[in-house]
Amino acid sequence: MNLTAFTWLEATLLLPLIGAATVAFIKLPAAAARWSLGVMLAMFAAAVATSVAFFSAPGSAQLRMGAFKADDLAAPMLPVLAILHLLTLLGTSKFYLTPMFCVRMLVSASATMAAVTCQSDAGLISLMVLLALLPVWGLKSLDRSVRGYLFYAVPFIILLLLGWTFARDGSPVWAIGLLLLAIKLCGGIAPLHGWLPTLFQRAGFGTAILFVLPLIEMVAALRLLLPHAPEWMLHATSVACLFTAVYAAGMAVVQNEARRFYAFLALSQTSMVMFAVMSHTVTSLTAALCLWISIILSMAGLGFSLRALESRFGSLSLREHHGHYEQAPGLAIGFLIAGLASVGFPGTIGFVPMELLISGSAQQGLGYSVTLALAAMFNGIAIMRAYFALFTGKRPTTSVSLQITPPERVGIVMIALLVFVGGWFSPAVVTSRHRVADELLQRRQVAPPPLALDVVRR
Repeated sequence: MNLTAFTWLEATLLLPLIGAATVAFIKLPAAAARWSLGVMLAMFAAAVATSVAFFSAPGSAQLRMGAFKADDLAAPMLPVLAILHLLTLLGTSKFYLTPMFCVRMLVSASATMAAVTCQSDAGLISLMVLLALLPVWGLKSLDRSVRGYLFYAVPFIILLLLGWTFARDGSPVWAIGLLLLAIKLCGGIAPLHGWLPTLFQRAGFGTAILFVLPLIEMVAALRLLLPHAPEWMLHATSVACLFTAVYAAGMAVVQNEARRFYAFLALSQTSMVMFAVMSHTVTSLTAALCLWISIILSMAGLGFSLRALESRFGSLSLREHHGHYEQAPGLAIGFLIAGLASVGFPGTIGFVPMELLISGSAQQGLGYSVTLALAAMFNGIAIMRAYFALFTGKRPTTSVSLQITPPERVGIVMIALLVFVGGWFSPAVVTSRHRVADELLQRRQVAPPPLALDVVRR
């Protein structure tokens, strides 16, 4: 065993927990923020080191820590998830940056990266339940009612536990169906999507982003569902995901509140990823794994800009033109490049994955490609409409300086580097994700058929 590699993986998973335990005893918000930022930077460095160690010396044993392993699927995702949490911290205003918010963010970082690296089905299910309950903590901290969110979270947890419990015994179709229903509920696939815009409106923006963007339900789909689910079930779910992508994109175009616009845009993007997973071809799975990376980074950058604007101007309406470009040009630039990257603008990190998804879907029929292109077009229209509403038009004057802060400047530079430099590495990422997609489909081919199907054949 390579002790150095083992230590990096251990540091990646345990540093946020140690930081959360430390920050919990800090009373001053400024001190808690500084500690949290230091822990996040150390976690990001450890995640990068883990990924580099894995790809420089392939071998699963050297990067295992109990039930957790940095394999081909998880290794590149660790730095991406660390960046997501780091950008969320940098974009949080001082008013919301309380010690308990920092603790909750660090716990989320540890649980999210643990879920991606977890090789145990029971461990993955437990971590998904924990992540589903974290927004309850966030709502309670804001003195908001949790009844609406629990109306989603409780059925999700029940379906997840029932499906996993009975799917272990011969993988009956009805148990796989329960597991699939839980994954659709978690992903907000229509008609089970109503909770997601409400979460963005009532909970903290950062809390909602950290729950939705990591797409942990994709890990469950790849590890628990894909090897055993029958063809007809995956096909039906892919159609539902495709419908959700177009529907949510159209809803994003007509929203009059910035948070609801972001919620539907995120739902459309994540539905495209789940569509690619459920299509279960080599090309579609490759596109899904690449989109998983690009959408997290681009949507995190878009959310960063919106949250920074909210900290200055409060609730943002898209009914009129606010002209905030003169006051915060850096945020306008960050918003635009992150938004364009999320819809696959050429030269950005999202271009190759989106092109791969649309061209690969042609294997299933031209209608799928046209529908995906339509969803991407609606998303692009929604982003440009929001940009013009927020940053163009009248030029308001104020006696208070609204220039970007040093943490926000760092975040904007990170977004620009990730969007454009990431595009240069797209070919290498596609090659790596293609190999992972091949391995995932081979597991499906060698997996035993569902028990219920055997009974029907007899």
